Amino acid sequence: MKGNPSSDYLDKDEKLLLSIILLGTFVIKLLFAFFIQSPIRSDSSDYLELASSLINGGYSFSGKPTAYVGCGYPLFLSVIIFIFGEGQFYIRVIQSAIEIGTGYLFFKVSRNFFNVKYSLISLLIFSLLPSNVIYSQAVLSESLFGFFSMSVLYLAMREDFTEKRSLIILSGLLFGYAVLIRTAFLPCLILIPLYFYISGNDQNKNRSFLKVIKLSAIFITGVILILAPWSIRNKIQVNTYSLGTTSGVNFWAGSNPDATGTYYHNMTESFPIDFHNEADRDKEYFKLGLDYAKNNPAKYFILGIKKLGYLFSSERMAVLYFTDAAPGETSTEVYKAVNPFILILVNIPYFFVMLTGVWGLLFLKEKKYFILGFTMIWIITVFVFVALARYHYVLIPFFTIGCVNYLFYKDLIFKEMGIFKKLSGAVISLFFISVWITEFYLMYK
Repeated sequence: MKGNPSSDYLDKDEKLLLSIILLGTFVIKLLFAFFIQSPIRSDSSDYLELASSLINGGYSFSGKPTAYVGCGYPLFLSVIIFIFGEGQFYIRVIQSAIEIGTGYLFFKVSRNFFNVKYSLISLLIFSLLPSNVIYSQAVLSESLFGFFSMSVLYLAMREDFTEKRSLIILSGLLFGYAVLIRTAFLPCLILIPLYFYISGNDQNKNRSFLKVIKLSAIFITGVILILAPWSIRNKIQVNTYSLGTTSGVNFWAGSNPDATGTYYHNMTESFPIDFHNEADRDKEYFKLGLDYAKNNPAKYFILGIKKLGYLFSSERMAVLYFTDAAPGETSTEVYKAVNPFILILVNIPYFFVMLTGVWGLLFLKEKKYFILGFTMIWIITVFVFVALARYHYVLIPFFTIGCVNYLFYKDLIFKEMGIFKKLSGAVISLFFISVWITEFYLMYK
């Protein structure tokens, strides 16, 4: 089953199957674009307002310059709106088309672990996962971020990555734009320079430290070329070099006396400060959150565990995005009212991929650096800041690879896996199951 990424050859039948999977899922998403409507609210409304302001020559809320979020996704939306006009339809169609590229790149990444047959199975699971289909139809950054982050992963896992400077600079540019879409991706930057050092030693190349510095500098130059203009703009317009002015608020949201681990319904009412200058406000909220974490380390750690519970909770946000809430109705009440068949259809595949994916990821033997590295840094980032169920979308490709690895090594996993990994798999699986049982118990009790 081992893949051979250095060989791009596919026979006629394999090419046909690849095309059928990519185009077939595109057609499914097009049907959603035609027949399924969703209300514009919350983040979607903010993104569209920012996109409209870009078309009008600025980047603002209510006419006031902002650095609220990175410009990556609003810029993407502004291009679509400028060309095709207002409305969700063309946004959905173009995001669906982009996901053809994401799926193809995911297939190429899967070839690092599986042969063509099993890579196609991996692609099929990934492409047909209900939440993946759903998020392509949402005016949210998931689809666009998925394409750019998958592009970075594909390039970084190429065998010639460390030998071709063009690939390194390109990966830096793509990484930079992925950060503009989702600034929480920035901590993952450390993985690339570290890889240059580790890969040189692992391959007995005795790569000099100076060579590692040069390769890292090339990558970081690409990142800076994308991020620097936005950072400078923020300094001029909002008086901060920060890529976004929500990190402090997000940190405080997960680190304060009323924190629950996610965004709670009365959070805005409990804001202790509300400076007009968003850069100063963000700094102050970060200080408040840090003070709480330092003075209450045990509570902060428990909140971190709760954040992971929210991170790996059910696909409630994917479902809720397409449902309307009555005035005063909570998200739990809306979720509870959804047709149980839809909840089963959306959640069971997700539960299966996550549970089997845990064991498959633990059983990866080769080329696991980036898969496990990106996964761990994302989990740590959520642990530190704040969680939403939709944030696990970033991890779905990795758990899908783990799922396929489990399916085709299930007879060997428990025979060959060491006791530490078995215990780790059992603890993580139990944690997932406990989160899901608790979530639905509290919803239906």
